[in-house]
Amino acid sequence: MAKKPVISYQFIDVPTDKQELVKQIVQKNLDVKMDSYFKKIYTNKDTVDVRIEYKIAENKQKKYEWTFNFSYDGKTFLYNNKVAFKYIEDIVNHAFKHFKEFLSKQEN
Repeated sequence: MAKKPVISYQFIDVPTDKQELVKQIVQKNLDVKMDSYFKKIYTNKDTVDVRIEYKIAENKQKKYEWTFNFSYDGKTFLYNNKVAFKYIEDIVNHAFKHFKEFLSKQEN
């Protein structure tokens, strides 16, 4: 994939090893799970910017709260928590799963 989404992130009270884990999982989702979706977006409009912004915080109960904001071509998909997660890796996978579902609905 020639074009890549612009990624920005913020971690609040998240240990460094967990931050690195999140970054790795985000990259894996971009490279493997989302590749075909991004190709369609860029094929339809090669000047489009895809942006993924996320913020993850560890709360006092040692659980994680988050906001993922996916935007492209004037469309925005916001995914945030209603319940804090114990495992930080689940956050990323859930966010990308819901983003893929959002993109699938946009294609129909």
